[in-house]
Amino acid sequence: MIWWWLDQQRAKAEKAAFVALQEEHDWLASVRTRHLADFQLCVDVEVIHAGETLKLAVIYPRTFPDTPPVVMPYGEKRLSSHQYGPGGELCLQWRPDNWDPSVTGAMMVESAYGLIAAERPSDGASGAVLSEHRSTLAGELRFETWRLMVPEGAWRSLDGQLPEAFLQIAVTMTVRRTQRVAHLVAIGAKGNQIWKTPRPAPDAPGERFGYLMRTARNLDLLAQHPGGHFNDLSNLFPELASLLAGPQLPFIVLVEQSGRRTAFDIVRKDGQPFFIPYRIIEEQELLKRSASNREAVSRKRVAIVGCGSIGSKIAASLARAGLRKYVLVDEDIFLTGNLVRNELDAWAIGWHKVDALADRIGQLATDTDIVVHRVELGSQTSSLMLESVLEAIGDADLIIDATADPTSFNLCAGAARRHLKSMIWAEVLSGGIGGLVARSRPDVDPPPLEGQKQIAAWCDDRATPWEFRPGANYDAVGHDEVPFVADDADVSVIAAHATRLSLDILQEGQPAFPNSAYMIGLKKAWIFQAPFDTWPIDLVPIGPWHDPRSNPDAGDIGGLIADLIDKEVT
Repeated sequence: MIWWWLDQQRAKAEKAAFVALQEEHDWLASVRTRHLADFQLCVDVEVIHAGETLKLAVIYPRTFPDTPPVVMPYGEKRLSSHQYGPGGELCLQWRPDNWDPSVTGAMMVESAYGLIAAERPSDGASGAVLSEHRSTLAGELRFETWRLMVPEGAWRSLDGQLPEAFLQIAVTMTVRRTQRVAHLVAIGAKGNQIWKTPRPAPDAPGERFGYLMRTARNLDLLAQHPGGHFNDLSNLFPELASLLAGPQLPFIVLVEQSGRRTAFDIVRKDGQPFFIPYRIIEEQELLKRSASNREAVSRKRVAIVGCGSIGSKIAASLARAGLRKYVLVDEDIFLTGNLVRNELDAWAIGWHKVDALADRIGQLATDTDIVVHRVELGSQTSSLMLESVLEAIGDADLIIDATADPTSFNLCAGAARRHLKSMIWAEVLSGGIGGLVARSRPDVDPPPLEGQKQIAAWCDDRATPWEFRPGANYDAVGHDEVPFVADDADVSVIAAHATRLSLDILQEGQPAFPNSAYMIGLKKAWIFQAPFDTWPIDLVPIGPWHDPRSNPDAGDIGGLIADLIDKEVT
């Protein structure tokens, strides 16, 4: 797209601005407008400063005036410290981060002259212009293809060590195309580490052994090595000689007394040690990025029954919010078709969902305590196994039923009532038209079974009848036989609402939700007038979950045992 052809008035205004600038300032010696081979507009200018003539090119991008023109010198000339390398673009007053379409190319040239004049005073002294450039870590790393991630606390673990130390380290490695990212996961020999990473480890990483050298020596020769062969390495650093003679070359981290830290991998190339420098990225604490009360959440255990689309997403979101203790219950195997709506990915295909989800949680959180049960509640399994699983569910601080299965719901509801535990349940309505999220808290809300009955009665009381036939896999069929299918976005919305309702219970604070059940619309259908049309449902308590008479004293229990247990006949 040729902007100056589509906006001829702006193109003429650009040329007129250069003519006016040349008439106003004698430092602008010449202006020549031309087009490049691809019809990009280019203005060549000559700027005179301190007796020196500097040739600049002003190149208008195809996206002008939405993005700024490029101003750069001819040849590999270094005009300014505010320049992207010799011969590169000048970093001027107007840049992509503060660009205004009203700025002209002539104004960019005027800014360039001001920068050059300020850095090169007429008296021959050196000048400096304060930088407004705000770099980001991500921007800096665009061309850093070899990186070492160091979690917070790793360097502090060296405080009590000797000033000259030679420590083993453990490094994991992930590879993506031409890039490698190393992760420092431990300092010290295995079984005697002085530090271990508190962060999740990458899934199925490559492993590298290595060493951390702490020294009072100045290691400029190593620290400033650009990479490549280093043939006399053993002579200069005898402590590395034995390591370089071995079959496997190490990953090295240098920590100098000055505080400088350097990392590099050593491989063998053409029979000689070959250096690969790594950019060290020191990670900061990320807990403040979460609004949840992570400390309270981390103390709790949650049972998630059903590790399909909704359950898997709830589990991952809770892990990100600080949950570490889980009971996962599901009998199903993860198949390729599950990829369309599940938190899990292709790595999980063929595995039981509970096992794959446990691994996924381990990628999001450390120090996890996960119990898995490969069983479907109410399926053909032994009574002893079912009893064991239900007791494990009842021992959790919160029970989440994500199965949308009546049998599973009834068993979870029974466990919640027996153990006086809160319960959450969530369901995507057929066709993805909306969903239900609900909670039941001991002696605050009705027990789960009663709560579900009240929700069903609420639905029956709606004036609008349900117009779709429910189908399998979150689908429904309308009167015109057009199928409606819930997609990943539909499931994610309901899972997110269920997660928020769960965190509201786990954080132990003042409840944020005035109602304990919500119907959330995702399409204009049934009672929903539009997507995100939400209907709160009042659940009416029916009194204590346990009959007070069900708490007999010791005498009552003794009498009951005497009545029930037959005496042994001798």
